[in-house]
Amino acid sequence: MEITHSPLVSIITPVYNGAQYLDELIQSVLLQDYPYVEHVIIDDGSKDDGATVAILNKYSHLHWTSRANKGQYSTMNDGLQLANGEYVCFVSADDILTTGAVRTAIDFLLRHPSFDGVFGITTYMDHSGNDFPFLVPFRGARLGFHQYFAHIAHCSLYVKAETMRKKDLFFDPSLRYTGDYDWVVRMHLKKCKVGFVKRELSKVRLHESQTSRKYKNDSFSEFDVVRKKLRVNALAYALLSGINIWMIRVWKIARLLKEKGLLDAVKFLFNFLLKKV
Repeated sequence: MEITHSPLVSIITPVYNGAQYLDELIQSVLLQDYPYVEHVIIDDGSKDDGATVAILNKYSHLHWTSRANKGQYSTMNDGLQLANGEYVCFVSADDILTTGAVRTAIDFLLRHPSFDGVFGITTYMDHSGNDFPFLVPFRGARLGFHQYFAHIAHCSLYVKAETMRKKDLFFDPSLRYTGDYDWVVRMHLKKCKVGFVKRELSKVRLHESQTSRKYKNDSFSEFDVVRKKLRVNALAYALLSGINIWMIRVWKIARLLKEKGLLDAVKFLFNFLLKKV
């Protein structure tokens, strides 16, 4: 199949006090080998003495704005309204796109025009950008299964902007922690056709200031509310998410056993059984 159409892709980034990592994200978008990319960034009322805005001012190519704080998911919705791209991808200010990510996603979507979107592999890094190994079971499962695993990171998911607008797939601004999970499940419920490419498309940074880590208990509570609201099957969730968690824990125990020794592996298992990890 010969492809002659090269659609514009909008990378949408909400940022709040993001000066520490924002440069690295912007550079990862600039270094993409696909030429038709716009980067839409909304500064969500940062309070860091102008550090975030100073970085945004360095780059003339950005499509950015700054306004009073409204929250992450409202900001992502506003970014969609500003975006001109035929396809969109939402990337947080502390994450990055990997080499060739946009071209990989668009090549798939152009070869499969009936699809509404595509997602790829997300890997992880620590606060310094070093690789952080982490097992993700069932990562290539069909869209409908991700309501049980919550595996699809929005920085590795490219969606038709028209689909989002026609099917009202905006983020729920009432949510603080789990809006991306809610979004992906609603995509499935609205019968979106989403493919998978077995290739790394982004890296998510793990660090202590992440909202999901700082407010872990609140996040879990909101997650339960969303599952009930969207009528995620409780029995299937308990079974499949349980298998998923045990696979990750077994992998972690094996790594600890290999790298640290038996004592550390036993300590981890003991803490897991006590629900401390």
